[in-house]
Amino acid sequence: MKISKKFKWPIICALILVFIILIPLLAVTKSNREEQENSYQKLSIGNCDANAQTCFRVLDESNGSIISIPDKEFLYGVVCTEMPAKFETEALKAQAVASYTYFCRKRNLEHAKGSESKYDFTIDTQKAINYIAKEQRKAKWGSHFEEYEEKIENAVDSVFGEIIEDDGGPILAAYHAISSGKTEKSEDVFGGEVKYLTNVESPGDKVAAGYETTAKIDIEKFKEILSSKFSDLKFDADACKWIGEPKRSDGGMVKEIDICGKTFKGREIRSMFALRSSDFDLWFDKAENKFIFKVRGYGHGVGMSQYGAQYMALEGNDYKKILSWYYPGTSIVKTD
Repeated sequence: MKISKKFKWPIICALILVFIILIPLLAVTKSNREEQENSYQKLSIGNCDANAQTCFRVLDESNGSIISIPDKEFLYGVVCTEMPAKFETEALKAQAVASYTYFCRKRNLEHAKGSESKYDFTIDTQKAINYIAKEQRKAKWGSHFEEYEEKIENAVDSVFGEIIEDDGGPILAAYHAISSGKTEKSEDVFGGEVKYLTNVESPGDKVAAGYETTAKIDIEKFKEILSSKFSDLKFDADACKWIGEPKRSDGGMVKEIDICGKTFKGREIRSMFALRSSDFDLWFDKAENKFIFKVRGYGHGVGMSQYGAQYMALEGNDYKKILSWYYPGTSIVKTD
């Protein structure tokens, strides 16, 4: 259809006007999109400019942003998540050095990847995983905030910059809450031998609150959970015959256990039944018609026991003694 000259110019003018309006809007939309995509690079906690102390780049899984946190501020927040503020100062110092070593090692490994590395590790500020910010610490501690904050800051400040080394680099400073009375070898839990992550006596754990716990599982629930792993399990009429003798590590953790003719790893059973550790005894109680787990310790059992560190501190040991005990053959050095 042919457009008459009478209407041609008004239509052209209208189109020009539309483009004049849309082009800036498109530019703004693109700019906003780019700003959102790159916003993680601009978020920070504290001062992380070129002249400041080093920072950790962390992905906050609670909101998907990547933020930068100065090392010392991060250490305040991580010690609070890992150890009760009421613990002895020397135990808190040991935790600070172990945590700084652990996360410095992760940062070094990420930086070695070059440009492909976007962040050093993850945190979750909502769930207080690996880090808790100052405002959250206020809410957590309430009327004890000033007391606990000063205690944590003093402990961190006194050891800041110190890391645990072996062969010229930061060690894998694994730690856990409570051992079963002896810490575990790395190869028995993580699958790889690490000479300083080995069996170490930790008698203080046996007197820690929560050292021994009990879980009772109804027989039908027990069958349901096991069948989710192996659908072809055969359950004998006598439930007392379902459980075999476990194979244990030198530290006491269950490495393997036969149940109804199938072999389960101890850590699988721990995960499936939400146990506090893999050091457990398991039997069927006919009177209650339930399976009983008696569990010792809390955590994977490798490296420093936090309640063991507290016990050693109460016995008069300083943080260096604690760290050398749980990470034998290593040394503590001050970073530049």
